[in-house]
Parts: sequence; structure tokens; C-alpha cells
Amino acid sequence: MDFEEQTAGLESALIQVPQEQSLLSRKQVPVKDEIVEEVKKQLLLAGPLVASNFLLFGMQLISVMYVGHVGELALAGASMATSFASVTGLSLTRGMGSALDTFCG
Repeated sequence: MDFEEQTAGLESALIQVPQEQSLLSRKQVPVKDEIVEEVKKQLLLAGPLVASNFLLFGMQLISVMYVGHVGELALAGASMATSFASVTGLSLTRGMGSALDTFCG
């Protein structure tokens, strides 16, 4: 008998929601103001992450562009070195930095 009472308790909702307020019975479409407010919140949260990723990418891009003015062979070498450094170490540290951006704010 205790087992039946426990399973009934596990299957029932902890917070009872009236039927007219449940998500399934909601018939209204989000208002334009609600959508705009949600987009603002998302941009506020995602803005620093986007900026940090652009700055990290820009650092590598500017280095290769600078070497490109020296010559064709130097540009090829710098491009190979940049791609090798990205694969071996920078991607790991960039991932950790992005995780800290999202974790720490």
C-alpha cells in the first residue's frame, strides 16, 4: 500500500496549475512587445560573447595581414603557423575562455 501511495505521489505534479493557465490551453500569440523585449534580453546576454569571439579572431587575422605585406612566402608560412597554432593550442584556450565568459558573466 505504501508503494502505491509513493507512485501516485511521484506521478502527480508538485505545483498544481489551473487548467485555464496551463501551456496547452494557452491560445494567445506572443505580442510584438514581448518578442522585442526577449530579443533585447538575448542580445544583452550574447553581446559580450560575440564581441570576445570577434576580437580573438581579429587578433589572428591582423597578424596574418601584417605578415602578408612582407611577401608571399612569409604569408604562406604565417598562415600555416597560425592554422597549426589554432589546432594545437589556441582552440583549447579559446574554448576555456568562452566557457569562463558564460560561467562568470
